Amino acid sequence: MIKGRKAIKLLVGMMGIACSAQPATADGFFLQGDAGRETRSLVATATTGRLNFGFNLSDYDGGRSTSTSFTYTFPLRDVAVLKIGPSIGVVRENGTWQNPELGGKLTLERYAGTSFGSVFGLAEVNSIDNAWFVLAQLTLQQPGLSFELSRGGSDNYSETTIAAQKKLSNRPMNVRFGYKLSSEEIFVGFNINTF
Repeated sequence: MIKGRKAIKLLVGMMGIACSAQPATADGFFLQGDAGRETRSLVATATTGRLNFGFNLSDYDGGRSTSTSFTYTFPLRDVAVLKIGPSIGVVRENGTWQNPELGGKLTLERYAGTSFGSVFGLAEVNSIDNAWFVLAQLTLQQPGLSFELSRGGSDNYSETTIAAQKKLSNRPMNVRFGYKLSSEEIFVGFNINTF
């Protein structure tokens, strides 16, 4: 099983690979939903120019959490893209919604096209519940497969996830299958990516 430091070292290594080419930025949107036996999640992002909107919804045994953010993009020369801005989150536990919490979010992204497909790395922190998340993704253009490893945590949870996804013909849609190591849960899902 991949644990904390080993997972982070692997993610940093994969992000390093992604730093060998120009970062790509574009307008578009990303929508992803995953569902397992105990947890379900929905992530949505949209970008126009330098403005970004983000939305996360997690439904888990005993509660639900949701957050949204509005960030502004700062290209870091030819190294990466930095996004920073305010966020708001709210949690529902034992049938009761808690008071909303305001915070700040910072995201660092790197996308690199390669001869075989692409590599993507993402790292973000959010002051709400001291949340953090890192992801590394390797995409093979032929046969349209992607593999990813991610790790995230906060004051309330910690999870390491491995996943694979397959592109559906020429559409910007993928079907997903993965495993959450900490909670020992298999999940299936989809995403739509127009970036």
